[in-house]
Amino acid sequence: MIFIGGVHGVGKSYFCSKAESELSIVTYSASELISERKKFKFSNDKLIPDIDENQQYLLLAIDELNSIENQYILDGHFCLLNSHGDVTRIPISTFQKLQPDAVIILTSSPDIIAERRRLRDGMDHSVEDITRFQNEEINYATKIANELQVPFFVSLGEDDLDKTLDFIRVIMGR
Repeated sequence: MIFIGGVHGVGKSYFCSKAESELSIVTYSASELISERKKFKFSNDKLIPDIDENQQYLLLAIDELNSIENQYILDGHFCLLNSHGDVTRIPISTFQKLQPDAVIILTSSPDIIAERRRLRDGMDHSVEDITRFQNEEINYATKIANELQVPFFVSLGEDDLDKTLDFIRVIMGR
């Protein structure tokens, strides 16, 4: 499994659909897996009150998934906004249990992300808040990849997606 993270609105869903069509690899969304298990729909504000509890639902879903899939992409986050709007790291133990074969962090211009969030979710976020969130996501993704000793790739926006697909090809042996 390759874990792909990034802040809300960076383009993870778009990238995953591109990877599915170009690499014929199945992708899963961590939030959708959690929602299905928990029978709960996340709100558009992306504030998550029970981050640690949600990771248990994710791990159960991944255990089940690993019994039927051997190569896939999991789209998720390294950090989330807690119920107070503070950037909060997902416990490293979650990633240790997920055991990804590689880690990718998608990034983009905070201005572009802010506009996407406004159009998609009807939410206005300051460029400064998005920058802070994205920087924390990058720093923590780097730490996790180093801790797990797995290949790591930072994708620098839409112009970099072909390089990101090439990285996946190498990891997946395609």
